[in-house]
This record gives sequence, C-alpha cells and structure tokens, in this order.
Amino acid sequence: MKSSFIVRALLAVLCAGSAGAISLYDTAPMVGLPQSHTARYGAYASVGYDSNMNATHSDQTSSPFVRAGVDASFADYESVDKITYRLNLGMTHYLESSNSRSYGSNSGKQSFADLGATATLVHAFNSRSSYMASLNLTYSPEPDYSTGISAARRQGECFNWAFNNSYNQSIDSRWSWNVNAAYSGLLYSETEYQSDDRQYFTLGAGLSYRASEVLSYKVNFSYKNDRRDYGYNSDNMTLMFGFDRALDPLSSCSVSVGVQQKYIHNESFLSPNIRLGYNRKAAEGFSVNSYAVLSNENVDTYRGANLNYLSDLTLRVGVDGVYTLSPDVSFTFGISVLRAQYSKGTYRMEDETNLTYRPHVGMNYKFSEKLTGNIRYQYTFYDADKHRTNADYSRHVISTGINYTF
Repeated sequence: MKSSFIVRALLAVLCAGSAGAISLYDTAPMVGLPQSHTARYGAYASVGYDSNMNATHSDQTSSPFVRAGVDASFADYESVDKITYRLNLGMTHYLESSNSRSYGSNSGKQSFADLGATATLVHAFNSRSSYMASLNLTYSPEPDYSTGISAARRQGECFNWAFNNSYNQSIDSRWSWNVNAAYSGLLYSETEYQSDDRQYFTLGAGLSYRASEVLSYKVNFSYKNDRRDYGYNSDNMTLMFGFDRALDPLSSCSVSVGVQQKYIHNESFLSPNIRLGYNRKAAEGFSVNSYAVLSNENVDTYRGANLNYLSDLTLRVGVDGVYTLSPDVSFTFGISVLRAQYSKGTYRMEDETNLTYRPHVGMNYKFSEKLTGNIRYQYTFYDADKHRTNADYSRHVISTGINYTF
C-alpha cells in the first residue's frame, strides 16, 4: 500500500510538465520519495591525465592536471514549500598550456573554471494546485549532453543556464492540466565559438489522465523560439502523446512520441519527436537512469556568412548506472551518445552527419562516513563527417581523488 501511494504521488507531481526538468535524465518519473537533509558541505581534490586537453584533431596537447573545489547542498521536502539547492566552486589546472586555435584568444591557457548552481522550489497553493521552479547555472569547458543544448564537442568554457517554471492544477481525482515556461541558453567565452551562442524561450501546456495508481497518460503542446547570435533563428511547435508508468516498486519509464513543425529562414520542416526515459532505483546494489531523445535542433548550424543548415535532426542517448558491491565499494558506468544529422544547407552545402560518444567507468571506496576515494576513466570520440577533414578527435581522461563531507 505504501509503495502504491508513493508511485501515485510522484506521478501526480511529475505530470506538471517537462519545463521543470533540468536534465534529460529527468524524463522518466523518479523512484521513491526524495529525502530531506540539512545543509551539507564538502571538499574534493583529484589528480589526473588528459590525452587531448584541446579536444582537437590537430594541435593535440596531453597534460597532467589537478582539480579541486568545494560544494554545498540542502534539501527540505517536509515543509509546505519544498526547497533544494546545490552549489559547486571548483577549478581544473593543467600543467601544460593549451596551444590550440580551439581556444582562440585564450591559447596558452592552463586553468579552467568548474562552477555550478542548481535550485528547485515547489509550492502547493492547496491540495489541487502547485507551482514548481528550477534554476540551473554552470560555467565549465565540459559539455553536458543531457541538457539538450550542448554541441557535439568540447568548445572551451561556456556559461549554460536554464530557468524553468510550471503550474499544475487538478480537475478531479484523475484529470489535471498544466502550463509551463522556460528560458535557457549558452554563451561561449572563446571567441572562435561565439558564433554558436544562443537562447531558448519555451511555452507549453498539457493534459494528463491517471488511469490507475501506476499509469498516467499525457498530451503536451509546446512552442520554442531558438534565437542565435549568428545564423538563423527558428520557431518550433511540437505536439506529443505519451504515458508515465511505474513498472514495479523499483523502476519507472516514460514514453512520448509526436511531431515537430520547425520554421526557419522562410522554410518549414516536419520531423518526428521522441522522448524515452527509464529509471531504476538501487535493487540488490544496482541502479540506473537513462534517456533517448530525437528532435530537430538548431545547434552548431552556422558555418559562416550566409552558410547555415536549416535542419538538425539530432539523437541524444544517455545511460548512467551504479553497482554497489559492498557498503564500502561501488562502481559507476555509463555512456552518452550524440548523433547530429545536418541537412538543407544554404548555397548547396553538403549534408553532414557527426557522431560523439563518451563512455565512462569508475570506482568509489568509502574510507569512512565522511571520506571517500575514487578513480575515473572517460573516453571521448568525435567522428566528424567524412568531408570535414581533420575535424574528428579522440580523448582519454583518467583521474583519482578524494571527497570529504562535513
């Protein structure tokens, strides 16, 4: 009975719309109720080796590095206003200097920021209506493909933000509706890549029907305006149908399929739009969350004056998992894949298909309740289209470090 109540409560909250999600990993409903905790503080430090700190085909520079930082987090799910936040202040310093044109005016740079902040607020006006807001800010050279707006390769430090809002209103015990709005974007600090600076404005509305304690159906309509500093802006209207389902007390899934109408440079494109998600909470030491998203984006489409791709059909796939071998030892694993298919280029530009995949593995060891050690390995491969010579690259990053909480 308790697990049924948990599933029912979570489905009701998460039907408020995708505008509240910060990452594509949030596509499927969470499993289990989140836990409150008072303010926690931590510090971390690691050393490692990067085989291609420039992330380029040519001008590759390998270098040892050190990384350090502090973080703080808080979660309160017990009060009327549910509030969470997390702050991170860190830096990565390479022993060698960047000597690649990929860093433009910052050629020779050794230190890079690792800054982030996330916060959420859920306010219940009464038993039938609620408002949810989330904020995500990052400044880092490492792309997070699960945000849905990252390009297919590392492009120097960038400021990434997302501010999401949603309002949910129950009609009766089964029907509810929601509206949502979001503002997000990305700005590059490196001169060479500022041609891909962009902003997103999104509005949406949805209707959901709870068929049972474990199953809800949903329909959503959204409008998104992609505004680029260089190249062509686009307007997108998307209609989606789908469902959220609790498969068992330990796992849940979400499926949405629909059509997307994209208007750009006086042309129109009709494309499929698909969102899939699966989450599984720790069971016998194993947990995993994953997503697969297909949509027509407007990322990295500018190729110079009057040269622009109008269609960017992109597939994003991500899997992250943890296997707990014992109370002291756990293993992490995962992979992210980004496939961007560019077509309808102006001035008879050739079609392009670029692929990025990034698997990673790691191990954590708990020395005590406050001190944890780790070792990580990550491989990145960017496979540029065959007619883009000297554009693909590979990169190996291995590191080991410690985390201390207090």
